[in-house]
Amino acid sequence: MKKIYVAHPYENKIENQIRTEAIIKKLIKSNPDNLYLSPIHLTGFYYDDISYLAGMEKCLALLDMCDELLLCGDWESSVGCKMEWAYAKGKGIPVTLYS
Repeated sequence: MKKIYVAHPYENKIENQIRTEAIIKKLIKSNPDNLYLSPIHLTGFYYDDISYLAGMEKCLALLDMCDELLLCGDWESSVGCKMEWAYAKGKGIPVTLYS
């Protein structure tokens, strides 16, 4: 089973959470054997309770456990997504763009 980290801009906005859910629902239909992991859904509920860097450390720890990084939405304008991209590149984790 391939573990795929789904990165999408968040900014503690419910609409970004909903967009991420829609993407994962589409992906799971065409690739049901993959496990899609969304840091928004795993850590977003305490977004305002810890520092941004502490939150990103948790996200990168999750990314470290994954086989692939899937970048979604306007990821290039997101500081967090760019950090995840750079981390994946540095660790040799394959990166895919969702279109």
